[in-house]
Amino acid sequence: MMNKQTYILIGVALALTMLYIVYFTDWLKHKNIQISSRISPASGAMVFYLDKDYPLTSVEVVPTAEARTNKYPHALWHLVAQAAPAVTKTFNYGAAIAGMKPEVVTAVPEPLQPDTDYSLIVETGTGLKGEKLFSVH
Repeated sequence: MMNKQTYILIGVALALTMLYIVYFTDWLKHKNIQISSRISPASGAMVFYLDKDYPLTSVEVVPTAEARTNKYPHALWHLVAQAAPAVTKTFNYGAAIAGMKPEVVTAVPEPLQPDTDYSLIVETGTGLKGEKLFSVH
């Protein structure tokens, strides 16, 4: 039969285990979509790569400076999912993405300016988000 001291030691061990999990692991942290980018040498297009396939519900590019000071920055390119978003891992700036359409039907992607910082923001229907800062040189 366990005594009072054994229960206290078990409680302390459990508390320390929980503290370790919360502060030193990423088990409970919200996962973000990892994004990389590069300019395609063949076409000169800005290409974005996600760490794995995602059913994206929103893809948006905004000027980074404007996003820092404005809650609703002007989107240079903004696509939203149709009924069932297609799963994607790679896409080009301004190009069509399967299962998505422009948020404003008549909108066309605006050209990216050299030496300007931009933010790509992607979201999924499950709440995952990702952001990539980039510029065109």
